[in-house]
Amino acid sequence: MLLEGAKGFGPSTPTLASSYMGNFPTLANSRSASYLFLCTLNSSKLRRKILGAEAMNSKDSAPVKPAGPTAPQLTSRDLLRQFWADAYGKEVQTAATYSYTWLADQFGHICIGLVVDFPATVVSGLVMVQLGWAPKFEYDTGIWPGLIFTIAVVAYWEWRAYQSSVKQATGAFPLDSKLLRDNAIIAATYMTLGAILGFAFHLPLKPAILISAGVVVAAIVLAPRWLRQKIIWQKASMPYLFRLADAAPNIGSEDAKTLQNLIDAGAPPVTEPCQIIIGGPIGSGRTSMAAGIGTEFAFKQNKVRYLGLDCLLEFATNASDRVFPDDAGPATISYWPWSQAQVVIIDGVGPFVASNEPGREANVARFKTMLQNELGTVAGVLKRCHTVWVLGDLSPPPPRGQFDTVLNEFAKAVAAYCESSSDPLVVELDLPPARQPNKGAIFGTTRSAAHATTIRSVRRVSKN
Repeated sequence: MLLEGAKGFGPSTPTLASSYMGNFPTLANSRSASYLFLCTLNSSKLRRKILGAEAMNSKDSAPVKPAGPTAPQLTSRDLLRQFWADAYGKEVQTAATYSYTWLADQFGHICIGLVVDFPATVVSGLVMVQLGWAPKFEYDTGIWPGLIFTIAVVAYWEWRAYQSSVKQATGAFPLDSKLLRDNAIIAATYMTLGAILGFAFHLPLKPAILISAGVVVAAIVLAPRWLRQKIIWQKASMPYLFRLADAAPNIGSEDAKTLQNLIDAGAPPVTEPCQIIIGGPIGSGRTSMAAGIGTEFAFKQNKVRYLGLDCLLEFATNASDRVFPDDAGPATISYWPWSQAQVVIIDGVGPFVASNEPGREANVARFKTMLQNELGTVAGVLKRCHTVWVLGDLSPPPPRGQFDTVLNEFAKAVAAYCESSSDPLVVELDLPPARQPNKGAIFGTTRSAAHATTIRSVRRVSKN
C-alpha cells in the first residue's frame, strides 16, 4: 500500500518491489524493503529500467515511433478525417482548429456570393425593364447581369483586401505575395461559386441540379491544397499565426536576409541543424517572433512543434533511448510529435534559469547544467533538428551594453549542447512601436497593424 499510493507508481509496483528485493532475503518481506525500493527509484535511470516494461505495456502508451526530423505526410484519408472532425464536431465541445476556420470561411464565402446574387439579379431585372431591354419583370429577368455584377463585386472586394495586406507589410522581410494573392483568388473563387449557385436557383430544375452539382465538385477539388496547409500549421501547436513580413521595419536589410535565408534553405534532414536564440524584454514580442519563424517554416511544408520548457523537461525526465513521451493535444488536432519535428520551438527558458537566483539574475552556468542533466536524455533528438530557444525576461535586465553578451553566452551553451557544426543565430528584440489603427479594405477598422515585434539585430555567434 505504501508504494501503491505514491505518485507515479501503480498497483503492480509492490510486486516489482518484492521481486527487486528478492536479492536481499532479510529485507524482502519487510516494510523496510518497500521503503528502500521507493527511495531507490528516485534515480530516474533505475526507475525506467525497473518500471519501463510496465510503462510500455500501458493501454495509454503511444506506439513507439522512430525519432528524428521527418517531413509532414498527409494523405487524402487524413484530409478527409480532418474535414469530418471539423464539419461534424461542435466548437463548444471540442477545440476549434485552423482548418475549421478555413472551412467556415469558404462556406461563408459561398453564402456571400449566394446572398449578393439574389438582390443583384432583382436590381438588374428592374433596370433592364426600365431601359426597355426586357418586356416585363420576371424572377429570372436579370440573372446574367446579376451574376456578372456579383462576380465583379467579390473580385474587387478581395483585390482591395489583398492590397490592404500588402500595404500592412513592413518590407523588412519579403512578403509572401504569391500565397497572399492565391488566398485572395481562392476566396473570390468560392464567392463566385456561391454566385453561380444563386444563378442556378433561377433556372429550371434539371439545369439547376447539374450546375449545383458542378459547384459542389469544384468546391471539393479546390480544397485539398489549402486544407493541407492549415493542418500542417495547426499540428505545430503554435499559440497564434504571425508572419515575419509584419515585424516592425527597423531591422537592417542584412539582418533580415540572414534569418530569411535560413528559412528559405529548408529544415533538417534537408539542411544542417541550426540553433536560434530569441531574447528581449517583456512585451518585445518574443513569442510573436518564435511564432513567426515557426509559421514561415510550416507554410513551407515543414514539420514544426512548439512547446514550453516545462513540458520538455517533463518529457525528458521520462524519455529513454527509443521512447520520447509527448502530449498529442486535442483529438481534433493531434500535434506533430516533437521528437519527429524538423523545427522545435522551446518557449519560456528565462524563468527556469533566473527565478531561483539571488536578484533573479540570469545564470548561464545553471542553464548549462540543466541542458546536460535534465535535458541530457533528449539531446540526441534536438541536435538533429532546428531548435528555437525563447528566453523569458532576464530580470533584472542586464545593462544595455551587456544584454547582447548574455544572449551570446546562452547561444554558445545551446550550440555546445546540440553539438552544432555551425554557429548559432541570435535574434535580439526591443520593445515594439505603439500600435496604430489600421485602414481596412474599404472602410476604416479598429484592427491594429500587426507590427508586434522590433528586431534590434540578427547575428551569428561563434560557437567556440
